[in-house]
Amino acid sequence: MGQTMSEKILAKYAGKDTVTPGEYIVIKDFVGPIGYSFTGMNFPQSMSGALKMMGLGIANPESMIINGDHNTPPKSIDDVELFKAVRETAKQLGISKVYDNEGIGHVVNVEKGDISPTTLFVHIDPQAANSGGIGAYYTNGGRFGSSMLEAFATGELSIRVPETIKIEVNGKLPPYVTGRDIWLTVLNEIGPDCAHGMILEFCGSTIDTLPVEQRMILCGNAGFAGADGAILQSDDVTKSWFKDNFNREVETLVSDADAIYAKVFTFDASTFVPMVTVPPEVFTSKPAVELKDVKVDQCIIGTCVGGTLDDLRIAAQIVNGKKVHAGVRFLISPVTQRVYIQASKEGLLATLAEAGAKILSPTCDVCLGVQGPLAAGEVGISQQTLNVPGRSGSAEADIYLASAATIAATAIAGCITDPSSVV
Repeated sequence: MGQTMSEKILAKYAGKDTVTPGEYIVIKDFVGPIGYSFTGMNFPQSMSGALKMMGLGIANPESMIINGDHNTPPKSIDDVELFKAVRETAKQLGISKVYDNEGIGHVVNVEKGDISPTTLFVHIDPQAANSGGIGAYYTNGGRFGSSMLEAFATGELSIRVPETIKIEVNGKLPPYVTGRDIWLTVLNEIGPDCAHGMILEFCGSTIDTLPVEQRMILCGNAGFAGADGAILQSDDVTKSWFKDNFNREVETLVSDADAIYAKVFTFDASTFVPMVTVPPEVFTSKPAVELKDVKVDQCIIGTCVGGTLDDLRIAAQIVNGKKVHAGVRFLISPVTQRVYIQASKEGLLATLAEAGAKILSPTCDVCLGVQGPLAAGEVGISQQTLNVPGRSGSAEADIYLASAATIAATAIAGCITDPSSVV
């Protein structure tokens, strides 16, 4: 019997030839655990303190990673003091990998080479599933697995091998339909509890031609379907992306032709359209054209499932020679410092700024409303991960979620807009 990509990676890290869905295994020698610190929480201090109360310590501090991507740049003296304390605590504990001021950790960890195709990594945040887009396997123990404390205390983690759902997308995407639109269409079809405790595997001719950054966006919100994560094959597109951007050679991995799947869903890419998630929850999306009467006050491109170089290129193309609507705040936060620098070199930031956008630093803060908050009664459209009331400022504001292309078009029109109508 063949193995899926996920099963192959799990078998490798469990020291086994094969694994079977439903089987409990212990994984070792993984990347991480990975955590992050934000205002009010010194993560390495909190974690080591919790373990100390149980008579335990951090087993492999040299493999642990701390990302400082919240409340950065610092907004207060408390933020400055916190990150000083995080770095000092990490040094005392022997944690050498502390990334701050470099952008959002889920992507920074890929750029730094910590997470690569075929890697298994342990992370406390489900949004880290976006690395499935490069063919890496994310886990936090899974919905049927062990506590993350096991990973910190022992350097091992007990998990249940998940079943895999195949999501096959074939055909050519229409113009301005991106990874986020694919995901929102898929989520509409399969629903919020279809994949409980499973892995989503994306494949098909459409996925084969999808740029790596859009593959990562596609995988980043898998948890909202109840899944433990998402993954797709690493291939020549993946190899070229790593070689061109980081001069690194990487492995590739595909599922066996006779691998067994719990469910299979197929989609025709030619039927996809730009989609928008409707508040107040993440599970219902509608075509952008059906929401054309919704006026917006703020548009945001950025967060861990956005602000990529690919996103900035398409946004710049859409706004080039135009002006942001007079009643709209248009904020751009490149996902990492590397992306910020490259977008600057390509003139993308200048094009966006000339249209009226405000360019921010790479940060998680635009997702949390620390930057770009909404006032009561306002409407925002964003690439962020959640649109629950109060996520970005007032609980009386509405948050719509969409792709960079739809957000850029909306910024020009002042109301939710299908990008094909403004180009």
